[in-house]
Amino acid sequence: MLVTRDAPGTATVTLNRPHRHNAWTVPLQAAYFGALAELAVADDVAVIVVTGAEGTFCPGADTEALQGYSDTGATNPDMALIEQPEWFAMTLPKPVIAAVEGACAGVGLAQALLCDLRIAAPTTRFTTAFARRALPPMHGMGALLSRAAGDAAAADLLLTGRTFDGTEAHRLGVVHELSPTPYDRALELAAEMAAKCAPSSMAMLKHHLNEPWLPRVRDAVESVDAILPDVLGSADFREGVASFLERRPPQFAPYSGAGEER
Repeated sequence: MLVTRDAPGTATVTLNRPHRHNAWTVPLQAAYFGALAELAVADDVAVIVVTGAEGTFCPGADTEALQGYSDTGATNPDMALIEQPEWFAMTLPKPVIAAVEGACAGVGLAQALLCDLRIAAPTTRFTTAFARRALPPMHGMGALLSRAAGDAAAADLLLTGRTFDGTEAHRLGVVHELSPTPYDRALELAAEMAAKCAPSSMAMLKHHLNEPWLPRVRDAVESVDAILPDVLGSADFREGVASFLERRPPQFAPYSGAGEER
């Protein structure tokens, strides 16, 4: 994790695992949330920019972590050591702007959606990916997509697991603005906000914008976490991971649980 001060009143948090294209791990999550926590109380920072190293935001969970979950049927126990909730970025009293390019998938997309503003390159590749790994809508994704793009778009992007580019993301409302250089534009906007907007007002505005959605995001995360042990221990999840790693179409079993609540 890199934290830099690049313009007065701003700070940039860079997901910095370029050798793995900034793929998400439990240590990365701990470092990211720790950086946000420190910046939340930093007097010299009014607006935070989040980006990824070397032209990629975050392609989702690291494949080595996914393989571990598939092998053990469980998540990394170190997750319990992280104090902040998955929706931590929403609770900060300062605006957070995501500068997104390259790949933005799964948990990476969720973390971008938890930011207050999102600026993407037209060529950015987005996907929820969960349906193609036999996973539920993790990380509050259903609520976050509904908030950003509406229920119809959320259904499309979740149920198909298809890839869509930055141009479509902007049309749907998943991102607020397009730029060929998302980080430069995000930093420009952050500096303008830091110079011209009252920090107290931005904190109140963010609170009132997020307050109606926080319970829905929290409930979405907790409801999925409750069933996750069964999901990670399933044959479908093992096939979803194996087919992804082997770059072949998955061969999922027919669904036989009609009427079961998920």
